[in-house]
Amino acid sequence: MSVRASVAAVAGILSVVLAAHLSLAPNVADLDSFYHLGHAAHYAATTPFDTAFPWARFSVIRDLGADLWWGFHLLLIPFTALGEIADGIRLAGILLTTALLGAVLSISQRHRFVAPLLWPILFFVAVPNVLYRYVMVRPHVVSLLAALLLLSFLVRGRWWQVLLAATATTWFHLSLFWLAPAVVVAVLAGQALDRRFIAASTRPAEDDAPLTAVVAIASVVAGSVLGWLCRPHPLAAARLADIQVFQLFREQATGIPLAFAEELRPLSLLVLGWTSWYLLLLWFGALTVLVWSVARKRSALGAMPAPERTLLWACVLLSAGFLALTVFVAGRALVEWAAFGLVTVSLVVTYLLEERVARRRAVTVLTLATLLASPWILHEHRVNVRLNAVEPDHLQEVASWLADQSEPGDVVFHAHWDNFGPLFARNRLNHYLGGMDPIFQYVHDQRLYWKYAYLSTDRATEWTCDAYPCREASAVDTYTALVTDFGARWVLVEPQRNPKLFFYFLSDARYEMGLLTESEAVFQMLRPGTVPSPDMAAVAGTYRAATFTMEEAGVTTDWLARGARITLTLNSDGTTAGRLFVPGGGEGGSDFEEDLSGSWELSGTTLRLDHAAETFLRDMVFSLAGTQLRGDETFGSVTVRVALSK
Repeated sequence: MSVRASVAAVAGILSVVLAAHLSLAPNVADLDSFYHLGHAAHYAATTPFDTAFPWARFSVIRDLGADLWWGFHLLLIPFTALGEIADGIRLAGILLTTALLGAVLSISQRHRFVAPLLWPILFFVAVPNVLYRYVMVRPHVVSLLAALLLLSFLVRGRWWQVLLAATATTWFHLSLFWLAPAVVVAVLAGQALDRRFIAASTRPAEDDAPLTAVVAIASVVAGSVLGWLCRPHPLAAARLADIQVFQLFREQATGIPLAFAEELRPLSLLVLGWTSWYLLLLWFGALTVLVWSVARKRSALGAMPAPERTLLWACVLLSAGFLALTVFVAGRALVEWAAFGLVTVSLVVTYLLEERVARRRAVTVLTLATLLASPWILHEHRVNVRLNAVEPDHLQEVASWLADQSEPGDVVFHAHWDNFGPLFARNRLNHYLGGMDPIFQYVHDQRLYWKYAYLSTDRATEWTCDAYPCREASAVDTYTALVTDFGARWVLVEPQRNPKLFFYFLSDARYEMGLLTESEAVFQMLRPGTVPSPDMAAVAGTYRAATFTMEEAGVTTDWLARGARITLTLNSDGTTAGRLFVPGGGEGGSDFEEDLSGSWELSGTTLRLDHAAETFLRDMVFSLAGTQLRGDETFGSVTVRVALSK
C-alpha cells in the first residue's frame, strides 16, 4: 500500500471511529467503563501490585483479593491523568476502537485482501449491536484485537508473535483464557480440512508452510499461561475466572433467577435476524461460495496461498462455533461471530472469486450495499445509544455527598449492582455491596445475595428473604437485614427503578432522607435506640392480614388460602375494632369467629392488643415494620405467624 493509500486508510478509520464516539456525546457508552477507569485510578494513586479490593464488601472479589482484568487496568492508567473520569473514558474509548480497526486493517494488508480499507469499516458497522460494544471501554475490545492477530500469526507468522498475542489475550481479560486455545484448535482443524479437500499437488512449498502443530500449540499454551501468571495472586485470579465462566453458566442452567446481564442470556433467532441480517446475508453467501468451490473442485480454492486457505477454514469454524454460542449460550458471543465471520467474507471475496472483474464488482456491490444499509445501521445505533448510553455525571452528586457526609468505611447499600462502578470511581472512602457480575456476590454468600436480590427487583420491601423460592420461615425484616447482615449505614435507591422500595424507605421512620436528586435518593439508617418512636396517631388505621400461617411438626398451613380473614382497626384514642374469622378453626371443626373490639398500647415499635375475646392475637407481641404489624409466637407445639398490612 502506497503512502497516499495508507494515509487515506488511517483517515477513513479515524473518521468512522470519531463519528461513532461523537454520537454518544455528551454521554459515555456504559457503566462498566466507570469501574475500569476507577480501578486504574486506584492503581495510579497507590501501587498496581496491591490488588486487595475492600470496596466490594459482599463480593468474592474482595474475599480473594485478585484482579481478573489487571493488564487492562494497567493499560488505562495514563487516561486517569485527565482528572475528569468521563474524559478519560472518552479518550480511552477512541484509542481502543482505533487500535481494533487498525489491527483489522493490518490483517487485511498481511493477507492481501482486495480493497483493504473496506474491511475495517465493514467490520465496524455491519452489526450495529456489535458496533456499540466496540465503543465501550471494556477489556473484550483488547482481547478480541489480540485474538485476531493471534489467528493471523498462526497461519502467517513466527512463534514469538503467537506467544505475544496469546499472552495479551489472557493478560488483559483472564476470563477469556479459553479464546487463544480455541483459535489454535480452529487453525489445526483448518489444516486438517485443507488436507482433506485440497490435492497434495497444490499444497504449498515447505518454506511457505505455517508453524508446525507442536510449535503452534506450545506457543499458545505458553502465552496463555504467561498472561495468567503475570499478575499478582494468579491462583486467586484463576478462581475468579472459574466463577465468571464455568460456575456462572452452571448456575444459569439451573434456572435460578440470578440477576444476570442480558448479554449472558441466549440471543433469540428473531433478535439475531433483526440486529444482524446484513452480516448474516454476507456470511451465508460466503459459505455458499465456499461449499460450491469445494463441491465443484474449482481451481480458485487450490490456488489460494496455503496460509490464507488455512485462515479461511479456521474462520469458518470459529464463526460457526461462536454463532452457536450466541444462540444457545450467551448473546455476548455475537461479537466474536461478527469478527471471524467478517474475515470469512473478506477471504472468500478476495480469493474465491477467480476473475479480477468479479472481485471488483463484489467490492462495488458491498460498498453500495453498505451505503444502502446505512440508514438502518444509523437507526439501530441511535436506539442503542438511547437505551444504553450513560450521562457522564451519573451518580456523581450521590458519590460526592456520601464522601462528605459519611465516615470512611461506611457501607452503602445500593439497590442495583450496576451502581457500583460510578460510585467506586468517584468515592473510594465508602464500601459497597459489589459490582461487575452479580455471580461474584452470589458465590460470596448465597443467603445475603437473595436478601439483596428481593429488594433489588422490588419483589419485597418491608421484608426480604435469604433463599429462593422465598418461604415465610426465611423472611426477615428489611431494616434488620440491612443493619445486621450488611452493616449498612446508608441506602441508595433510584425511585424510577424501585418505586416500591423507595416508598418503603420514605415511609419508615427508621430511615432518614439525606439526599434527593432528580433520579436518586440516599437514606441514612438510624441506629437502634436513635429511631424516633412513632405516636399512636401515626400507627392508627385499618389493617388486614397479609400473612396468617400456623406451623406444627414441620407442616405449615396457610390459613388465608383456606379463607381466614383478619381485619383490625386501631383508633388513635387507643381503642380497637375488627373481626377474626377462621373457617373450621373452632371446636369440632366449626368456624371460629370473634369480635376484636378492645384496646391497644404502643411502646416504641412494639404493639400489644387487649380484647375480651379469647384469641391468639391478644397473646402475641407485634412489631412495627413500616406499614405492617408483625407477630411471631409459639403456643405449645404450634408457631403462629401473622403480618397485618395497613
